[in-house]
Amino acid sequence: MARWSAFAPTADRRLVKALHDGDEEALATLYDVYAERLYDYCAALLGDLKAAEDVVHDTLIDASRRAPRLRERERLRAWLYAAARRRCLLRKRPAAMADDEAFARLDFFDREVLFLVHRHDLTGEDLAAALGVTTLRAQRRLHRATQQSPDGEKVVAAVAVPEPPAALRHRVLHAGTDPELAGYRTEIAARGGALTADGMPRQPDAPSRLARRWAFASGGSVAALATAVAVMMFIGPDVAVPDLQWPGGGKPRPTTPSARTTPPSGDPVVTRPPAAPRSQGQAAPETGPQLIPSPTPSRSHRPPKSSPKPPGRLVVSPVSVHIQGRSTIGEIGLTAKAGGVRWSASNSDPNIVLSNVSGSIGAGEHATIQVIVKRQTITLPGQTVVTVTDGGGHSTAVTVAWDLSVF
Repeated sequence: MARWSAFAPTADRRLVKALHDGDEEALATLYDVYAERLYDYCAALLGDLKAAEDVVHDTLIDASRRAPRLRERERLRAWLYAAARRRCLLRKRPAAMADDEAFARLDFFDREVLFLVHRHDLTGEDLAAALGVTTLRAQRRLHRATQQSPDGEKVVAAVAVPEPPAALRHRVLHAGTDPELAGYRTEIAARGGALTADGMPRQPDAPSRLARRWAFASGGSVAALATAVAVMMFIGPDVAVPDLQWPGGGKPRPTTPSARTTPPSGDPVVTRPPAAPRSQGQAAPETGPQLIPSPTPSRSHRPPKSSPKPPGRLVVSPVSVHIQGRSTIGEIGLTAKAGGVRWSASNSDPNIVLSNVSGSIGAGEHATIQVIVKRQTITLPGQTVVTVTDGGGHSTAVTVAWDLSVF
């Protein structure tokens, strides 16, 4: 078992409140409590200490901005592991977390759940929140992993705990408190992805609520279709349908497959007319089915077709953006004129991130695209073009330039 102190929900609640209130010491406390744990977890997932250092740095900066959105503030620990996990999974997945062959043969997610439970003491709802699944699914995953690797707890406990580099604390505190790096902190939080309704980071391997709803609805549709097919095969195709429409009054004659009624509106109705009167000794004439067309709706009662509304016009302003000094964010404004428009934005420069790449706005409404420069320790000046296209295929090129910066 690792050497970290026991988890204290009340301490987490106080720490989230301090972050929310802008306490200057809150980020340093957050680092001292959680940096070593997160570094150990990320190093196990990535197998790369430098990458683990970068993930811990970004996770703690992100937490200083967005962890206060938690609905339950005592869940800070689960929030941090979930945020670090998301960033790790978007990088790569390791081949193994330990040298033990039996442990290495486990599925990645089975190894991970054993590591979180036996190494980092995450259980119950906290474990489920970190993995981005339900509590029941997290328990099933742990049960399966324990059955496949009974010695998993010993294997996990035997893994050495890596020490985070001494410079990491300075990096985090500098990036998290320097007023001139506000744009850089916004960029880091934007890369952290969306949050759930409870304020937890969404996991890239967890199905969304819409996907689960679609899967449930699709399963019900398939079951209903299978039931209908089974019923049709059971009753057969030649079952007579009762004839409910008989002109001329009288009792209906027994129907046969050759003289069934087809009641849909607009189609002819097949019926048998009543027998004609005849004199004594005269044979009744043979009559076949007669076609009586069903009434069709008058054309005069059809609702008039509405003419389609002309599409609006997209106005893009400005067409030149200059991100100066150490700032990392520029803005492109969009306005819909004379009607609603759909739009999309694209850029191929790896140094640039767009906050939104598509959307729609109503007539007279406005939208903003944030252009975020990925600042490094030393960022050379550069320039690129962001192309904004409306639904009609009309494109506007926006020139984006940024200055030299040294962090």
